[in-house]
Amino acid sequence: MAVAERKKLAIIDGKSVFYRGYYAMPNLSTRDGVPTGGVYGFAAMALELIKKLKPDYVAVAWDKPKTNIRRRVQMYPEYKAGRKPAPPDFYTQIPILHELLEAFGWPLYELDDYEADDIMGTLSVKAQKKNIETQLITSDLDALQLINGHVKVYALKRGFSNIEEFHPESFTAKYGLQPDQFLDLKALKGDSSDNIPGVPGVGEKTAIDLLKQYKTLDGVYKNLPEVKESLRNKLEAGKKSAYLSKEIARLWTDAPVKLDLKAMDTTKLDTAHLQSLLQKLEFRSLLNALPEHMRAEVPTTDTLGGVKLKVSKNIVIDSDKVLGDIDLGKADPSTNSGQ
Repeated sequence: MAVAERKKLAIIDGKSVFYRGYYAMPNLSTRDGVPTGGVYGFAAMALELIKKLKPDYVAVAWDKPKTNIRRRVQMYPEYKAGRKPAPPDFYTQIPILHELLEAFGWPLYELDDYEADDIMGTLSVKAQKKNIETQLITSDLDALQLINGHVKVYALKRGFSNIEEFHPESFTAKYGLQPDQFLDLKALKGDSSDNIPGVPGVGEKTAIDLLKQYKTLDGVYKNLPEVKESLRNKLEAGKKSAYLSKEIARLWTDAPVKLDLKAMDTTKLDTAHLQSLLQKLEFRSLLNALPEHMRAEVPTTDTLGGVKLKVSKNIVIDSDKVLGDIDLGKADPSTNSGQ
């Protein structure tokens, strides 16, 4: 008797991917001056991956503004401190993106006190209980701690054209560790992007060597007498910081969210509405890049058709950045509008 193939759930780290789209295509706007580069970049990358991964279900996890990191900041007030705010037109594009997500038929999850990767972790745990494979699409390597036989991570590297797939075997090939050691690795080496301190003076190579020998953070500290003096002194001084860093970096998989497979079903969408919205946003090249299940016969138009979009000044970050070599049919992301 043939074994049924697992269903697949793709979960997109929404703000993480949108952030990359915004800085990859800062000049893109509609003819009326509505900035849309982040929305276009997000949609282009997401659609390309959806076509390749062919998930049965898709959801988007989002960082709820201001309240998503509240619990971690209570644990460590310096968590994610010092980050520069994004330019104003980054935020004005978010409602447009949310409208497009609705048209794609991809439900969006956001919660107080839980970050997007916590939500991704929670949904992946729930999916595993139903024997569903989860594909996490993100630029945040915190998700690597979730890897197992049911969970893969598709990590966006530089731009959109370089995406690294992680599963248990590829994780071990890269780090020489098991995925369940990733959290202890981060506890030792820290994470400057999130302002997680780790153990001062301990870098990734040293942390990996320690975990290869002693397996866990607890194992490292139980065997301190075996460690050479200079490193032992750093570990002793940074013990409290290491364990605090581990708790801050740990993804919480208890978020109060429901795995609503019916809402995530990729076949449940209004294709005519989706294509009409893409035309109004002047994303004509994306019409050619849509997966088959999103296609429908609709009249083409070069006008906005009265779409109500908030107009704001488009701030140029780097006019030379583009999506890279991502395959988008007739897309020409170097132009300023009319995508």
